[in-house]
Amino acid sequence: MTVDKRFKQAARELAEREGISYTAARRRLMTGASAPASVSVSAPVPVPVPVPAHHTHQGWDEAVVASLSELVAVRGDTVPVRLIRPADSTDSTDATASADPTVPIDTSATALYDAGSWALAEPAADGWVIRELTRLPAAAPAVEKGTRVPVPYRTDDGRVAVAALWPLVWRSAEQPYWRWVHNGWSVERPGDLPEGLAPACPSAELRYEVRVYDVPDGIVGEDHQGRAPLWSTWAWCEDLDRAKEVADAVVAHRLELPARTSRFTREDDCGYVRAQVWRHAEETGVDAGPEPGLAYSVDADPARRLAPQLPPGTWVDGRPESERATPEPIWRSGEKYPPAYELKVFGAEGEGGRGGWRSLAWFTGGRRAAGRAAVQLRVGTGGRYAFAETWGPRFTDAWAQNWTPEGRTVADHHPHMAYTEASARYRAKQQATPGLLATALAARSDGALTEQQAADRLLRGGQAYRDFLTTGAACIADALHHARRDAQGTERLRIREALDALERHEVTEWVVDLTLDHLSTDPDTHLTEEARALRRWALEEYLAPDGDTEDVPGLSDTSENGRHIQA
Repeated sequence: MTVDKRFKQAARELAEREGISYTAARRRLMTGASAPASVSVSAPVPVPVPVPAHHTHQGWDEAVVASLSELVAVRGDTVPVRLIRPADSTDSTDATASADPTVPIDTSATALYDAGSWALAEPAADGWVIRELTRLPAAAPAVEKGTRVPVPYRTDDGRVAVAALWPLVWRSAEQPYWRWVHNGWSVERPGDLPEGLAPACPSAELRYEVRVYDVPDGIVGEDHQGRAPLWSTWAWCEDLDRAKEVADAVVAHRLELPARTSRFTREDDCGYVRAQVWRHAEETGVDAGPEPGLAYSVDADPARRLAPQLPPGTWVDGRPESERATPEPIWRSGEKYPPAYELKVFGAEGEGGRGGWRSLAWFTGGRRAAGRAAVQLRVGTGGRYAFAETWGPRFTDAWAQNWTPEGRTVADHHPHMAYTEASARYRAKQQATPGLLATALAARSDGALTEQQAADRLLRGGQAYRDFLTTGAACIADALHHARRDAQGTERLRIREALDALERHEVTEWVVDLTLDHLSTDPDTHLTEEARALRRWALEEYLAPDGDTEDVPGLSDTSENGRHIQA
């Protein structure tokens, strides 16, 4: 028999012997009077603070509230919970889900008969009674709106206060600990948050997990029928310092003001109320070594303010150019949804004390999760970093519902790039194109043209000559896209990089060979002989221009289509 059961038995025997109520007997035992030797009583007992005055119109039983308050004062850490299932006729005390993560959790079909278990919590003199519901609150409202139950809890200074909470509680198969949907508190440990179960580490290179506890704005079952409070993985980082920086930023500011209450107190707080950093083992997989360990934890201030943001359309001066993409970490075998979106930051305090770009964190929630983190880090609004970028997988064939990634690309800029700024950057890129083309033509002319001569040639040839060169570049693009259809893995990525380089008019030797092999198969059978000859001549001019401008479109007026078209 456990100590708790012996205590209850002693209370019942005292009530029968003295002719007093069970609650009174418990109170006498808690104060140390007539306590049996087998029951340990903590002393002295902290005096509970007065019960809130508004409890009278809630129909609360003052004796039950006082008994619960004393129970919290005595036990401190946990409060007994009895679980009653719809099919049970008696209390199922053995089905209690412990808040202690070291105690094995019963995850059988009996204990967790669905993915999300909803219940009503009823206060009792000796703890809480949880009555599971057969249907979700959305299907059958269990209690009237505005109903509150008294929840005694310990304050930071050791006193016992009483919170008024909506009586609905919830747990899931992934996080099998009962919590109040009102503010996310643990039922077994009032005033504190329940534990969360650790996910599998996605990569040995990202060992530090940033985990956040999110309490939705609004109360499930009373204000909305959405999600309940729960732990979720926010980001993965390479080292502890970066993970702590992200965790501190998550709870430092709000993303929006809550609509549920104007009281910024611990009892009514919502949003990201706690952030933790967990250190995972260096190895991943089944034999990954020890369980993750808590390395850092920080709570949000209920009175925290909104994170500052720039007005829409603000042009931010000094935005640096993007660097090359960071290679993705080596993901754990079988990882289905890796944290593929990376937040890169730019500021005066870069790695090694130098300014520049550096990788801060990787996110599972996609570009939106990384964008929220940039706002919380106050990128460009007084925070440590002036600029940031979200990098993610590049889905070049998404238009065809093909989600095969081909490298990585910038998904978002932080602060957000205004339309006027983006247009100016695009125009600058277009204006730089002739210079890139002139440099490339001079490099491939085998000394026949200098860079200045190539630029003069482009200027003299005008649009007709540039269109002629574009036809040659199109031959290369056709060959690369044809090879890309069946390519996989690194080969597909190599082809995509060659296509990107072609936009800068850079062509490597293997691309030239690939193009010539493709043309040898005569893919232009649908074209006329004249058009096919023009394409091959344009390719020759694009890959190896020389000093001869006879009959070249735009450079000579003697022939419209040139010498290679003659029969």
